[in-house]
Amino acid sequence: MDKRIVKTDAAIYKAFGDCLKEKDYTSISVEDILKKANVSRSTFYAHFKTKDDVLDSLLHNIFHHVFSKTLNQEESHDFSKESVLEYRHLFTHVLYHLKDEEELVRTILGSSCKDRFLDEIRHEMTPLIERVIFQEVFPRKDVPVYLQTSQTMESFIVLIVYWFGNGCRLTPEEMTEFYVVMNS
Repeated sequence: MDKRIVKTDAAIYKAFGDCLKEKDYTSISVEDILKKANVSRSTFYAHFKTKDDVLDSLLHNIFHHVFSKTLNQEESHDFSKESVLEYRHLFTHVLYHLKDEEELVRTILGSSCKDRFLDEIRHEMTPLIERVIFQEVFPRKDVPVYLQTSQTMESFIVLIVYWFGNGCRLTPEEMTEFYVVMNS
Protein backbone atom coordinates (compact mmCIF):
# COMPACT_ATOMS: atom_id res chain seq x y z
CA MET A 1 0.00 0.00 0.00
CA ASP A 2 1.14 3.53 -0.75
CA LYS A 3 3.01 5.00 2.24
CA ARG A 4 1.17 8.31 1.86
CA ILE A 5 -2.18 6.57 2.24
CA VAL A 6 -0.96 4.70 5.31
CA LYS A 7 0.42 7.92 6.81
CA THR A 8 -2.79 9.86 6.15
CA ASP A 9 -4.98 7.07 7.55
CA ALA A 10 -2.77 6.90 10.67
CA ALA A 11 -3.07 10.68 11.16
CA ILE A 12 -6.86 10.51 10.80
CA TYR A 13 -7.13 7.54 13.18
CA LYS A 14 -5.00 9.33 15.76
CA ALA A 15 -7.02 12.52 15.38
CA PHE A 16 -10.24 10.55 15.75
CA GLY A 17 -8.93 8.95 18.96
CA ASP A 18 -7.83 12.35 20.27
CA CYS A 19 -11.27 13.77 19.51
CA LEU A 20 -12.88 10.87 21.38
CA LYS A 21 -10.84 11.77 24.47
CA GLU A 22 -12.27 15.30 24.38
CA LYS A 23 -15.84 14.77 23.17
CA ASP A 24 -18.45 12.09 22.99
CA TYR A 25 -18.63 10.30 19.65
CA THR A 26 -21.97 11.89 18.76
CA SER A 27 -20.46 15.37 19.20
CA ILE A 28 -17.42 14.80 16.99
CA SER A 29 -17.58 16.37 13.56
CA VAL A 30 -15.50 15.72 10.47
CA GLU A 31 -14.18 19.26 10.95
CA ASP A 32 -12.87 18.29 14.41
CA ILE A 33 -11.00 15.35 12.88
CA LEU A 34 -9.63 17.51 10.04
CA LYS A 35 -8.20 20.06 12.46
CA LYS A 36 -6.54 17.45 14.67
CA ALA A 37 -5.20 15.43 11.74
CA ASN A 38 -4.03 18.52 9.89
CA VAL A 39 -5.42 17.19 6.62
CA SER A 40 -7.56 18.91 4.03
CA ARG A 41 -11.23 18.18 3.58
CA SER A 42 -10.55 16.74 0.11
CA THR A 43 -7.87 14.43 1.52
CA PHE A 44 -10.22 13.24 4.24
CA TYR A 45 -13.00 12.56 1.74
CA ALA A 46 -10.58 10.73 -0.55
CA HIS A 47 -10.15 8.24 2.31
CA PHE A 48 -13.47 8.32 4.18
CA LYS A 49 -17.06 9.47 3.62
CA THR A 50 -18.00 10.13 7.24
CA LYS A 51 -16.73 9.86 10.79
CA ASP A 52 -18.64 6.55 10.92
CA ASP A 53 -16.40 5.31 8.11
CA VAL A 54 -13.36 6.31 10.17
CA LEU A 55 -14.66 4.30 13.13
CA ASP A 56 -15.54 1.32 10.94
CA SER A 57 -12.13 1.39 9.25
CA LEU A 58 -10.36 1.71 12.58
CA LEU A 59 -12.26 -1.27 13.97
CA HIS A 60 -11.57 -3.24 10.81
CA ASN A 61 -7.85 -2.53 11.14
CA ILE A 62 -7.81 -3.68 14.75
CA PHE A 63 -9.70 -6.89 14.04
CA HIS A 64 -8.75 -7.80 10.47
CA HIS A 65 -5.28 -9.02 11.30
CA VAL A 66 -6.36 -10.77 14.47
CA PHE A 67 -8.82 -12.92 12.58
CA SER A 68 -6.65 -13.61 9.55
CA LYS A 69 -5.72 -17.21 8.76
CA THR A 70 -2.02 -16.70 9.40
CA LEU A 71 -0.12 -15.69 12.48
CA ASN A 72 3.08 -13.69 12.14
CA GLN A 73 5.63 -12.62 14.72
CA GLU A 74 4.72 -9.20 16.05
CA GLU A 75 6.30 -6.61 18.25
CA SER A 76 4.28 -7.34 21.40
CA HIS A 77 3.75 -11.09 20.91
CA ASP A 78 4.63 -14.06 18.74
CA PHE A 79 2.12 -16.77 17.89
CA SER A 80 3.71 -17.47 14.50
CA LYS A 81 4.82 -20.95 15.54
CA GLU A 82 1.50 -21.85 17.14
CA SER A 83 -1.39 -23.67 15.56
CA VAL A 84 -3.90 -21.25 14.08
CA LEU A 85 -6.56 -23.70 15.29
CA GLU A 86 -5.50 -23.67 18.97
CA TYR A 87 -8.29 -21.72 20.59
CA ARG A 88 -6.32 -20.46 23.62
CA HIS A 89 -3.75 -18.86 21.32
CA LEU A 90 -6.47 -17.23 19.27
CA PHE A 91 -8.22 -15.74 22.31
CA THR A 92 -4.88 -14.58 23.69
CA HIS A 93 -3.95 -13.14 20.29
CA VAL A 94 -7.18 -11.10 20.23
CA LEU A 95 -6.41 -9.79 23.71
CA TYR A 96 -2.85 -8.81 22.72
CA HIS A 97 -4.17 -6.78 19.81
CA LEU A 98 -6.69 -5.03 21.99
CA LYS A 99 -3.92 -4.33 24.52
CA ASP A 100 -1.68 -2.97 21.74
CA GLU A 101 -4.43 -0.41 21.16
CA GLU A 102 -5.10 0.00 24.88
CA GLU A 103 -5.48 3.78 24.96
CA LEU A 104 -7.79 3.83 21.95
CA VAL A 105 -9.83 0.83 23.12
CA ARG A 106 -10.26 2.33 26.59
CA THR A 107 -11.37 5.60 25.00
CA ILE A 108 -13.87 3.81 22.76
CA LEU A 109 -15.21 1.75 25.67
CA GLY A 110 -15.82 5.00 27.55
CA SER A 111 -17.73 6.59 24.68
CA SER A 112 -21.09 6.29 23.00
CA CYS A 113 -19.51 4.19 20.21
CA LYS A 114 -18.81 1.40 22.72
CA ASP A 115 -21.71 -0.69 21.42
CA ARG A 116 -20.43 -0.50 17.82
CA PHE A 117 -17.01 -1.64 19.02
CA LEU A 118 -18.49 -4.53 21.00
CA ASP A 119 -20.77 -5.46 18.08
CA GLU A 120 -17.70 -5.61 15.84
CA ILE A 121 -16.02 -7.95 18.32
CA ARG A 122 -19.15 -10.12 18.31
CA HIS A 123 -19.21 -10.15 14.52
CA GLU A 124 -15.53 -11.06 14.19
CA MET A 125 -15.48 -13.53 17.08
CA THR A 126 -18.59 -15.52 16.13
CA PRO A 127 -16.79 -17.94 13.74
CA LEU A 128 -14.10 -18.60 16.36
CA ILE A 129 -16.67 -19.12 19.12
CA GLU A 130 -18.72 -21.43 16.88
CA ARG A 131 -15.61 -23.46 16.08
CA VAL A 132 -14.82 -23.74 19.80
CA ILE A 133 -18.39 -24.89 20.50
CA PHE A 134 -18.28 -27.34 17.58
CA GLN A 135 -15.00 -28.82 18.85
CA GLU A 136 -16.65 -29.18 22.26
CA VAL A 137 -13.88 -27.23 23.94
CA PHE A 138 -16.49 -25.87 26.33
CA PRO A 139 -18.79 -28.90 26.58
CA ARG A 140 -22.46 -28.15 27.16
CA LYS A 141 -24.47 -31.07 25.97
CA ASP A 142 -28.20 -30.59 25.51
CA VAL A 143 -27.88 -26.81 25.17
CA PRO A 144 -28.70 -25.35 21.73
CA VAL A 145 -25.63 -24.14 19.82
CA TYR A 146 -27.06 -20.62 19.53
CA LEU A 147 -27.37 -20.33 23.32
CA GLN A 148 -23.88 -21.75 23.84
CA THR A 149 -22.42 -19.38 21.28
CA SER A 150 -24.21 -16.36 22.75
CA GLN A 151 -23.21 -17.17 26.33
CA THR A 152 -19.60 -17.88 25.38
CA MET A 153 -19.44 -14.67 23.31
CA GLU A 154 -20.96 -12.50 26.01
CA SER A 155 -18.55 -13.85 28.61
CA PHE A 156 -15.70 -12.74 26.31
CA ILE A 157 -17.27 -9.28 26.03
CA VAL A 158 -17.60 -9.09 29.83
CA LEU A 159 -13.96 -10.18 30.13
CA ILE A 160 -12.79 -7.38 27.79
CA VAL A 161 -14.85 -4.70 29.51
CA TYR A 162 -13.62 -5.87 32.92
CA TRP A 163 -9.99 -6.01 31.77
CA PHE A 164 -9.97 -2.52 30.31
CA GLY A 165 -12.00 -1.17 33.21
CA ASN A 166 -9.25 -2.39 35.51
CA GLY A 167 -6.35 -0.94 33.56
CA CYS A 168 -5.30 -4.14 31.73
CA ARG A 169 -3.13 -5.01 34.70
CA LEU A 170 -3.28 -8.74 34.04
CA THR A 171 -1.62 -10.32 31.02
CA PRO A 172 -3.59 -11.55 28.02
CA GLU A 173 -2.61 -15.09 29.04
CA GLU A 174 -4.07 -14.60 32.52
CA MET A 175 -7.27 -13.19 31.05
CA THR A 176 -7.53 -16.15 28.67
CA GLU A 177 -7.25 -18.50 31.64
CA PHE A 178 -10.10 -16.64 33.39
CA TYR A 179 -12.13 -16.97 30.21
CA VAL A 180 -11.50 -20.71 29.97
CA VAL A 181 -12.43 -21.22 33.63
CA MET A 182 -15.61 -19.16 33.24
CA ASN A 183 -16.70 -21.28 30.28
CA SER A 184 -15.71 -24.73 31.49
